[in-house]
Amino acid sequence: MKRAMLSAVLAVVFAAGVSAQYKPNFVGTWRTDMSRSKTGSGTVGPDQTITVEGSKMTVTQTTAGNSSSRVYMLDGTPSKTGDTVVTSKWEGNVFVTVFSVGDSERIEKRSMEPDGAMKVELTYIWGKDAVAKRPAGAPTTEHFYRVYTKIK
Repeated sequence: MKRAMLSAVLAVVFAAGVSAQYKPNFVGTWRTDMSRSKTGSGTVGPDQTITVEGSKMTVTQTTAGNSSSRVYMLDGTPSKTGDTVVTSKWEGNVFVTVFSVGDSERIEKRSMEPDGAMKVELTYIWGKDAVAKRPAGAPTTEHFYRVYTKIK
């Protein structure tokens, strides 16, 4: 009886541990590792500095001395910048953000690689309005990713 009780307790503890989701910490300054990245334009991309304060994650990118920042709501609250609606949520240990503009979307999936590098996968889904403005024969869906190594 004691053995059965102990087995049941261990099973519950193990299941609770497995179901608890690890949320990666993206805070820091990151640089693109082009040898591990697949970019559509082939460009390196700017360093990213990420900070977290409360329910907001801010990603600041600097190129040629010019900085721009984007705020991600960690709690799933949608935000709007101009015509773009931005919604973020955790899917397990992946932070997924959807940028919706008209009938098009950009989906960003931010995760950590086993070696501590940060991977940002980008999927562009071009809607009918956007396709009409793109070159003839351009794909309606594109997928890229960048792998970043932490420099600070």
